Amino acid sequence: MKRQYATVLFTLICVIGLGLGARAQEEDTVVTKVPFDFVAGGKVLPAGTYRVSRVAPISGSRELEMSSYETGESVFVIPTVFDDVRSDKAQFNFEHLEDTYFLSAIETPIGTYTIDIPPSAIKLAQTQQRGGSHAGGN
Repeated sequence: MKRQYATVLFTLICVIGLGLGARAQEEDTVVTKVPFDFVAGGKVLPAGTYRVSRVAPISGSRELEMSSYETGESVFVIPTVFDDVRSDKAQFNFEHLEDTYFLSAIETPIGTYTIDIPPSAIKLAQTQQRGGSHAGGN
């Protein structure tokens, strides 16, 4: 009888532990619709619905994977800063430079991941904008 009780108790603890682990994983996953093309992880991504989650949440890694629901395409993003202040909102934040949107932060219920925009990406956006304006003027 004690053995059966121990087995049931062990099973119950495992089930509860798995449930808590899944919930914790969901807390740092964000799904949102982006109405415009944008740059993330050095890649231009089309407008659409995206899911972002940590690549290895158990190891404590901050590397994020963004994947498109429409195309299945994914890109990895490495945040430079993580602010673990809890937030009620889950959203993407963008910097709008010239005609290009750059992903600058991802807010999740467990905190905010800040993503630096490389100076080379800003320069490329500015060069493309000037090139487009110049070509349109001729």
